[in-house]
Amino acid sequence: MRVPIFLFALVLLKCLLQPVSAHSTAGRTVPATAPADSLRLTLAQAEQLFQERNLPLLAQKSAIEASRAAILQAKLFENPVLTVDQSVYNPENGKYFDVSRNGQTFLQLEQLVYLAGKRNKRVQVEQLETQLTEQDFFDLLRTLRFTLRTNMVELYYQQQGLKILRERTQTVQQLVTALEEQYQKGNIPLKEITRLKALLFQLGNQQLSLLNEIEETQSELRLLTRTPATTVLVPTLEENTLNAATPTQLTFSKLLETAQENRYDLKAAQTVVQLQEANLKLQKAMAVPDITISANYDRQSNFIRNYTGVGFSLPLPLFNRNQGNIRMAQHQIDQSQHLLAQQQLTVETEVMQAFKKAQEAQQFYNSFDPNFRSDFDRLLDGVTSNFMRRNLSLIEFLDYYETYTESMTQLLELSTNRLRALEEINFAVGTPVITY
Repeated sequence: MRVPIFLFALVLLKCLLQPVSAHSTAGRTVPATAPADSLRLTLAQAEQLFQERNLPLLAQKSAIEASRAAILQAKLFENPVLTVDQSVYNPENGKYFDVSRNGQTFLQLEQLVYLAGKRNKRVQVEQLETQLTEQDFFDLLRTLRFTLRTNMVELYYQQQGLKILRERTQTVQQLVTALEEQYQKGNIPLKEITRLKALLFQLGNQQLSLLNEIEETQSELRLLTRTPATTVLVPTLEENTLNAATPTQLTFSKLLETAQENRYDLKAAQTVVQLQEANLKLQKAMAVPDITISANYDRQSNFIRNYTGVGFSLPLPLFNRNQGNIRMAQHQIDQSQHLLAQQQLTVETEVMQAFKKAQEAQQFYNSFDPNFRSDFDRLLDGVTSNFMRRNLSLIEFLDYYETYTESMTQLLELSTNRLRALEEINFAVGTPVITY
């Protein structure tokens, strides 16, 4: 039975005027209003929270202070050693612990003196250890900042995708609600209303899947910024600023030069070579025996009464000349040099890979019409109206809807991947050369 056009016009009017329900017949949709405990953040605000609150960064800062304390300890001189020997019983006068001039007392004061510059060499080793700890901090900062910024961008586009799905779900829900009344009156067949409910169910599942992805991203951002688990983070990014960020002004040689100056993992590899060289010098110095200088006083038991004297002692390097540690330090220098060469190659490869990925992503992004999304939105509105007027079949209507949903998902994914590729350049060179 063919339905008169004026009935579908009434249905369409009802769809446009009907308030949106918070629940669908096939699944629940999320309310459009933001929670009261939501926190809106720009990228700069998120980075500030991250640097102030992130626990791994705070822990690494404590490690730096601990390394600086080790430098202080290495600068200290050894304490002098005082030895006192007092006789328990004096048989000549029958006194116990006789401290008078007739009793026996022995005093000795010893001081260990390091030779071959061991103390200064230990200080140099600890300074390089501290420098290495600081470089580990900045490399950790680089890694976590990359995670923070990419998650902020992903969350921004995920929330945009959720907004689109909600709008489409609400439109289909209104359509189903209005056409169900026509079905009850026998104006439309069951297969049409059933197929629309299946579309509604499909949109609901897509929302649920996207909500799970959003929650995972939110959880990572909460950990990075140490915000409460109940807080909903909402990135506030400027679309025009995001679109303006491009790698077109960059060159590989300039990026590689920047990476050589700012990659702290590369600097750490260089510091390890210096550390092993300093350790070799220390191990060679350890082969030189240290001297212990002493001052002695003996009241009764020496060849004269009230004996005073000075002395020194040192081990004879006959067997142990620290040969094993010296050879080990030499091999560790070779090892660190090989690792440095590998790290330099890794940095060069990562910079080239990030540069190419960013260029390809930008080129593909530029091939899309900037008005594609708005034009597609208008097209879908027209498709919905034409379906209500029976100018389109159900199959054509569903095909347009599925194409729209898939296209919008791909468009948002393309935008996310483009910005992630730009962030990979910043990550590869160790400093933000592309900002937005």
